[in-house]
Amino acid sequence: MNTRQIQRLVQRVWDVEGYPDYFFSNDRQLYRVTSRGEVKMNPRRLKRYTVGYTLKSRFFSLSQLRALLRRHVPTNHPMGF
Repeated sequence: MNTRQIQRLVQRVWDVEGYPDYFFSNDRQLYRVTSRGEVKMNPRRLKRYTVGYTLKSRFFSLSQLRALLRRHVPTNHPMGF
């Protein structure tokens, strides 16, 4: 069985306040950083008639999530270390 790895360059643009592992990139997709340091795309969900994202097992609609967005300020210390 062959496995494929696809590498994608993403630039962190928006941080989600209260959820430091989640961020929006320049391609307007939500990503999360796993405990292994991998960056994975978090898909958009539809719950009944509401579109949104699931962050740490909690569903946020787009309007709820918009209030939590903060512009990312680049530093020399990745991931807060």
